[in-house]
Amino acid sequence: MASLLASLFYGVVLLKSLDPNLLSFIAAFFVAISQVFYRKALIHIGPGIAAIAMNALTAMLAIMLYIAWDERVSWRMEGVMWYMLIGLFGSSVGRYMIFGSMRLIGLARTQIMVQSILVWSALVGVFILGERFSAGVAVGTFAIMIGAVLLVYKRESSRREPGEKDVALVYFLVPVIASFLFSLTFVFRKYAILVMPSESLGIAISTTTAMSLLLLAMPFTKEEGGMKGWSLRGVVTIACGVVANTIAALCFWTAFREGEVVQVIPINRLSVLWVIVFSWLFLKKQESVTLRIVIGGVLSVIGAFAIAWGK
Repeated sequence: MASLLASLFYGVVLLKSLDPNLLSFIAAFFVAISQVFYRKALIHIGPGIAAIAMNALTAMLAIMLYIAWDERVSWRMEGVMWYMLIGLFGSSVGRYMIFGSMRLIGLARTQIMVQSILVWSALVGVFILGERFSAGVAVGTFAIMIGAVLLVYKRESSRREPGEKDVALVYFLVPVIASFLFSLTFVFRKYAILVMPSESLGIAISTTTAMSLLLLAMPFTKEEGGMKGWSLRGVVTIACGVVANTIAALCFWTAFREGEVVQVIPINRLSVLWVIVFSWLFLKKQESVTLRIVIGGVLSVIGAFAIAWGK
């Protein structure tokens, strides 16, 4: 554990010297790795328990990083409140809505609708944070969004998830609303980092808030097994994902501090491309590589370059 913390510490020092868009790309890579572990963990534990375990382990790791790295950062109530709002809107309510959406409309449909976060983040960046939305960024954002949809789209007649069925259109609003809530956390991050410039402390506060809210909500949910629906194997798998997710979070938050929302968010959504690749390589559950998959991947990569060049 000590060697892991030391490696993360020196890695964090290196992060601040990298370009924000590159950091966002690295974050997407590690997010995809964590998603592979989380998907494996969900075989053994329910989504609610998975979310609680993920937030708890992430908070513990972030606290250790804060003690080793950012202990001198001054605490300010304003900053704490902004970080708590990130946990409220993102890691708890937003994430729980996405879990619910997976049950209501299926995983593939949820992933497609979640791509609306690119639209919300662009609106937030321009109208709230006052960032510039150039032609290159606009084209790149659109290319990544279309590419991501092609990557996760499944033809209804040939490939349906187990238990997936036709659902009312109103249920498709659930992942869209969740994406909007996540886009609000981008504003909270900007303000929070200005007040309390510590990525590790921000991660610790937001995930602790999310974990507390999810624990309070669990008795009122209908999740199978409730608080007893956990297993050691599932928690260990979650822990492996947390390490990757913490690296991703540090990269993402550092990119946020130095970069712009309209550029950082679209590039970070390349995680969908990495998830497809890793699922195909390691989980053997992804469909074979088709022309649609190739086109989606190419569009996503072109979009990333367009954003980097169009900033």
